[in-house]
Parts: sequence; structure tokens; C-alpha cells
Amino acid sequence: MCGKTPDPDESDLPVVTKNVNPPKGWTIETHTHERGQLLCIISGNMRVITDEGSWITPPGQACWVPGEANHLVTFTQSSEFRTISIRADLLTELPKKCCVIKLSPLLKELILTAVKIGWDYRLESHEARLMQLLVEKISLEREIPFFIPEGRDSRLKKITSAMHENVRIDYTLNHWSQFAGASPRTLSRLFELEMGMSFSTWRQQLCLIRSIEMLLKGTSITDTAFMLGYSSAGNFTSMFTQAMSKPPTAYLKDWNTEQTTEPFKLYEFPHKKYK
Repeated sequence: MCGKTPDPDESDLPVVTKNVNPPKGWTIETHTHERGQLLCIISGNMRVITDEGSWITPPGQACWVPGEANHLVTFTQSSEFRTISIRADLLTELPKKCCVIKLSPLLKELILTAVKIGWDYRLESHEARLMQLLVEKISLEREIPFFIPEGRDSRLKKITSAMHENVRIDYTLNHWSQFAGASPRTLSRLFELEMGMSFSTWRQQLCLIRSIEMLLKGTSITDTAFMLGYSSAGNFTSMFTQAMSKPPTAYLKDWNTEQTTEPFKLYEFPHKKYK
């Protein structure tokens, strides 16, 4: 259930957490918060939407949302996620824009431990030191290309919302023009104008993101290809290799390679009195 929890912006602690299990279709309407937030997906599917576009976050990864950023969060599947909220004065070295980041094994363990600690710790404590390391580690993580732009036109929004639910490479602009009630020529112009790319490029980017999500969940390359409308696994592999500079098998191997020797530095929180 998604019960009411304390507002992180009302806390003086440097880092606070939330543990939420939203049902399918649950949406957190457009809002802002003073703190930066790391939204970590344990299972399910999450989209973070801003005026710029959508960040699709697969299980086991996280979306960073900087403080004061207008955003909406929606879940197309029953999901489990953790929120790490970081006080505004500690965001200097953290990303200034939304992004999806790959969680290293160390950061995953820090997040799980931070959630267990919750809101019950003192500044001068072992738990506070762990929170310091968590903040520092976020700044060192690698960004991954799970962003896709969104348009403002109502016809575009109708198409892209449906494609987020079920994207297929074999669904052409003619197919979607009937769905949206606009000619293929009009839609093609709108994609170029509002997305800065063609319909086919936008569709391929979404297929790529969705394929990575599916592969990381354990779906086979062949099943992924056919579920996305490719005529063969070979055609899908060619697209993936061209976009990611490596075939799906190599990408998955690299993704799962643990890096346990990443450097990090500790720093002290600015002095502040706590309640």
C-alpha cells in the first residue's frame, strides 16, 4: 500500500528515506521538492516525466531528480521502490538534471542499509557516516541513456502514451495516424518540430530502452525481438549493436560485471543543528 509518510523537506536530517510499493497505474502528480531524490526501482516499471521528456527506469536501477525540479512519476506495473532524499545544501556535487544511473553493488548495499536506518539516527554516529558515503557514491555513478523526449501536442501525447504501453517497430506512422486522428504528414512534422527527431528515430529509441529493460529482467534476445515487432532476432541484434556499439550479449555481460574497486572520497556535512 502507498500510505502517507512524513515529508522529507520537513526533516533536518541530511538524508532520509521512503519505502513505497505502488500498484499498477499509480501516479504521483506533478510536484517539486527542495531535496534531491534518488528513486530506486526494486521491481516493476517507473517513468519520471518532466517538460523535457521521460526517464524510463528498469528494475535494479535509479532515477536522479534534482531539487526544485517539476516532475511526475507514474508506474505501469505494480512496483517496489525506495526513495533517498538528500538535503538541498548537499547537492553541489550531484547531477543538476534528471538522469537514470546504473547502481553499482556498493551503492545498492548503501541504499538498502539507509532504508533500514530510516529517519532514526544522530549526526555524530556511524549511521550518519554511512549516509555521507551514500551521497558521495551517487555522484560517482554512471549515467545510462534511458531518456526519451516528449511532445506537447495532444495528438503526439496520445501516440506516445500508447507506445509507452506497447511499442513495436512494425507499427508505422500510418498505423498511429488513424489512432491519433491526424495525417502521417502532420505527425511527421510534429515529431521533428517538438521532439527534434523523426518518428522512426523516436520509435527506435523507445524500442532500445524497452529492450534493455526486458533483457535485464531475463527475457531472451529472441523473445525480446519478437515482442518488439522485429522480424528476426538478427534484425534486432543489428539495431542494438549499431545503437550501443556492442551486441546484446556483450552489453549484458558488461552490465553485470561488478566493479568493487571504484574510488571514492569522504567529506563532512556542513555544520547544522538538528532537532
